[in-house]
Amino acid sequence: MPDTSANPVGRPRDLELESRILSATQDLLIEIGYGGTTIAAVAERAHCGKSAIYRRWETKADLIVAAVRASQPRSTPPDTGSLRGDLLAAALHFAGSDERSGRVLASLLSAIGGDPALYEAAYREVGQPPVQALAAVIERWMAEGTVRRDVPVGLIAGIVPTAAFGSVVLRKQYLDREAVTELVDHVLLPALLRP
Repeated sequence: MPDTSANPVGRPRDLELESRILSATQDLLIEIGYGGTTIAAVAERAHCGKSAIYRRWETKADLIVAAVRASQPRSTPPDTGSLRGDLLAAALHFAGSDERSGRVLASLLSAIGGDPALYEAAYREVGQPPVQALAAVIERWMAEGTVRRDVPVGLIAGIVPTAAFGSVVLRKQYLDREAVTELVDHVLLPALLRP
């Protein structure tokens, strides 16, 4: 019997095609919004068949969330050596560096209210990871005794994301570095360190 473990089953992933599909999806989200971004429109823009998209993403919501996630920086809990430094490093995720990713995210956020499946996927893949990074920072400094043990970690970790997503929806742009720094210095740190 031949050994098939060395030969992968199915076609190898075409990363260039995936990149074209995600970029086309982002372009359409910016140009015509979530409602007009159909699988057919993405396929036409990416110069591929609809089946190429459906092989990678089961639903339109999955594709949209993947496109938005691809436009955002990854979130990991930082370790700068200080509570303020860690909070700033994690919170600066919400000070997006380019207008395109802000407009892509704004298109998603404006559509999630009417689509429960989209909301769930967006929260899990786009919204939750940066909040978890902030929560991990707070919990690590709590374990070290710097942060009060009675603080509501989830509530405080959600302050910067809430402000940021509000800015993206209402102004179609991220918070700037100065606004994030002020939130850390005047809201998060006092809430975490207050006697």
